[in-house]
Amino acid sequence: MAAFLNAIKGDIANRVVGFVIDKCSELTTLLTLPTTEGTRLHDLQRLLLRVRVIIEEAEGRYIINPVMAYQLNILRKEMYRGYFILDSLRSLGQEELTAKDHDVSSSFTLSKFNPAKRLSFSAGNTSMEKDLQQVLDNLNSILDNMGEFITILNNYPPIYRQPYSMHLYIGKCMFGRHMEMDRVIDFLMQIDNPSVKAINVLPIVGPKYVGKSTLVAHVYNDERVRNHFSRIVVISGDEIDNESLTTLKDRGVIAHQDNALGKNDRLLAIIEFSRDVDEVIWNSFYSSACAFLGSNSKMVITSKSNKIMKFGSTQALVLNFLPQEAYWYFFKILTFGSVDSNDYPKLEKFAMEIARGMKGSFIGANIHSLVLKKNFVAKHWCKVLEGLKNNIQKNISLFGENPYILSRKDKPAAWIIDKDKFVVYSQHRECIAEDNVPAIITRDDFVSRSVKCEGEIEVLLWRSHILPFKSYVVTCTMSQNYHFNYVNG
Repeated sequence: MAAFLNAIKGDIANRVVGFVIDKCSELTTLLTLPTTEGTRLHDLQRLLLRVRVIIEEAEGRYIINPVMAYQLNILRKEMYRGYFILDSLRSLGQEELTAKDHDVSSSFTLSKFNPAKRLSFSAGNTSMEKDLQQVLDNLNSILDNMGEFITILNNYPPIYRQPYSMHLYIGKCMFGRHMEMDRVIDFLMQIDNPSVKAINVLPIVGPKYVGKSTLVAHVYNDERVRNHFSRIVVISGDEIDNESLTTLKDRGVIAHQDNALGKNDRLLAIIEFSRDVDEVIWNSFYSSACAFLGSNSKMVITSKSNKIMKFGSTQALVLNFLPQEAYWYFFKILTFGSVDSNDYPKLEKFAMEIARGMKGSFIGANIHSLVLKKNFVAKHWCKVLEGLKNNIQKNISLFGENPYILSRKDKPAAWIIDKDKFVVYSQHRECIAEDNVPAIITRDDFVSRSVKCEGEIEVLLWRSHILPFKSYVVTCTMSQNYHFNYVNG
């Protein structure tokens, strides 16, 4: 009997040793022989690095060739898409590793119907194969034809006198509107027929906070535009009445004035409409302006209403929020800065979930990036994500929508201060001049409760660091969770 037991023990021991050897051999093979998917991701990362170098070099130069600008825009979009696919796969891999971690729920996780969610490493998944291979093919094809582009690029003068990195560039300049900016400048630089007594008008439309004023400000700050017009004025749409026509040059905010142009008295009038304008008033204003302004003067009108499109002499420029791929790249660079996000896979996963919740908001991206950068620790980023999700759920329960969508519609929204209190903010307004911003508390003061707040108060939500340097102010009211009632409409 003892001999029989010893034989069984010996057989089991041999099988265990064999099993361990086989598994170690498999692990060694996996570590030394890259999978097909791993090789493709490595190739994608390598291509994206090359593409990013070309784009950053191109964005540091004045490119006046429209074909080159178009080619650069295609390359830029493929870069955004490539980084989104790469980071989504890393995020999904991190999600699998932390599947048992209940610190963060998956309310922002992409659904199975979202293309990014289908990018998994399962052997039979043809969708991953298709999307990953497509972006690799596109990038390889574009880079194969970039030789002439790079050669010509070296002939264009640089814009920046000192070295810069992308995170500094994004933090100080407009992002994602290069083609739109080129189109507006092209419109402004066109020489009109002097025999035609009419002023050409370009309408720019788009929802609130999409960046209409930012685009226009970067256009009129461009050296080519400033050298072309003797005066540039920014006027509120509320000011267009018959009494103001004779003094149009002296009204609004003078963004630029150059008396050296002499007889070439060309004026660029930028008119920002905060609400719908009566067509009779506009026609009266426009007719008088055509008789008053000098030859080759231009108008750019902006509004969130599509009704101003019919006031244009050319096709309107319609602005939309950034696509998901571009918005993720913007938020990622803004948040991680010079830090390589590859070194922080868990933080990158949290950042992607936060980006999905903000629905393309530029203000939200800037506010959250500042909060996240204070502490590169997973616990801190997890807390920020939880706070964002709680705020979204609170707004859905109170007002039926995501708070960033509510803000675009000028509707009340809320943010949670603690478990017992939250704030309802409304009456969104924007201030450009520093002296127009009242002495009010900041959002951080309000959230931290470092300042005693009672009743209705004004809070500085965020101050932009890029043109036109707007300050965003909201009117807030403190509410308690157990007795707050809201009547919709």
